[in-house]
Amino acid sequence: MKLTGGAGRPLLTGFPFINPIIYCRIMAILDNKDRPVNNTVTPENPDNNKNVSEVETLNTSFSKPPKGKMNIVFLLMCLAVAIACVTYFVLYETGYIHVTRWLDNGALFSGYWKMGEPFGEGVLITANGELIEGVWENGKLNKGVVVAKEFTYMGSLKKYLPDGYGSCHYKSGVRYYGYWKDGVKSGLGKLQTPKGEIAFGNWEDGELLPVKGQAYKTGEKVYGIDVSNHQKKIDWEKLTLYADSTGNVTGELTASPYLQPIMFAFIKSTEGTDWVAETFKYNFEEARRCGIPRGAYHFLRLSDIDGQIKNFIDHTVLEPGDLPPVLDMELDNREMAKHADLACEYAHKWLDAMEKHYGVKPILYTYDSYYNSYLKGKGFDDYDFFIARYNPETMPKVPHLEIWQFTEKGNSGGIDAKVDLDIFMGDYQAFEKFVDDKGIK
Repeated sequence: MKLTGGAGRPLLTGFPFINPIIYCRIMAILDNKDRPVNNTVTPENPDNNKNVSEVETLNTSFSKPPKGKMNIVFLLMCLAVAIACVTYFVLYETGYIHVTRWLDNGALFSGYWKMGEPFGEGVLITANGELIEGVWENGKLNKGVVVAKEFTYMGSLKKYLPDGYGSCHYKSGVRYYGYWKDGVKSGLGKLQTPKGEIAFGNWEDGELLPVKGQAYKTGEKVYGIDVSNHQKKIDWEKLTLYADSTGNVTGELTASPYLQPIMFAFIKSTEGTDWVAETFKYNFEEARRCGIPRGAYHFLRLSDIDGQIKNFIDHTVLEPGDLPPVLDMELDNREMAKHADLACEYAHKWLDAMEKHYGVKPILYTYDSYYNSYLKGKGFDDYDFFIARYNPETMPKVPHLEIWQFTEKGNSGGIDAKVDLDIFMGDYQAFEKFVDDKGIK
């Protein structure tokens, strides 16, 4: 069966039809099968001396088939063709037939068709040569991928133009994650360049709106979050931090014209030997979709360490560009005071196993006081540290400090609960180098 496109419905071609001559010969054979043939050789019938096979051949070649049988076969063939056409039409109209056809606007569509319009998965090539792929609903494509000469877009669409939230990767290396309207940047969004420049805020008609009194450049400070089930499912498209006019974020503000982007996120994956965060998979995938470098962490318990290693690896798939895995070491002080050596032994085993499995050196999260009381001098000083200290006046004093968690009661757009806020010890260019050098390969 072959489909040919056009403004009208696809045509059916390729049905097998019986050659009329062959048909007549078959009917002649059937008609003469029971007819007696006088093959006796006698003087009165000299023609019977001919070869029997020659007589049968002549009979087969020149006998006319009965008209009744011919009509019946013809009607059966017509009925078969009609049934095939009706079956195809029903499948075509209900979305079970894959078609390739030209549309009235000059685009070429390949996919499923239902009630005269695209339905389900399909690919559209526009008259301008853009490739659009997605899942059509009621003849409309609300989300999909657009591949053009100068860019690739993934996100919400309206009439095949970016509209709503989406990400756009330009051939020049520029990346934009944010909102669109009628094919241009409009609303909250973040733009990053290959040179390490970053622009964040509200856009209109494709341009970033200036904010009066803003005395900082985005990227001078790099803020992040670390989250768990307490923050539930986050609206990653609306993540934003509220700053003062110098770009400083304390976490206390719930609104401000001065905005800072969230540039990284650590998401709790597992705890102990069998606990798995139910929101991890959703938040982890959403962070990547929204262009936020992500990492995963495990909360250490004084239980079977081999089981804890297996629990994290089984439930945490890290991909190139992700941040190193993090061990959250903050056992209760009374428990730690009794079992400090065992806790350090378990921590080393977990860290070694992660480095072997993921191919990168993990990060160790703890409090600065905790480090000084229990971890200092225990073989951890070669690791990068992620330190919680909620006194903004004094920076944590540990070796290889990379990330500082400065509040556990922060506010952020897109998150309904209080959230831990972090700052990277360097600007955006230093952060990109950190991810390139120490992130998942």
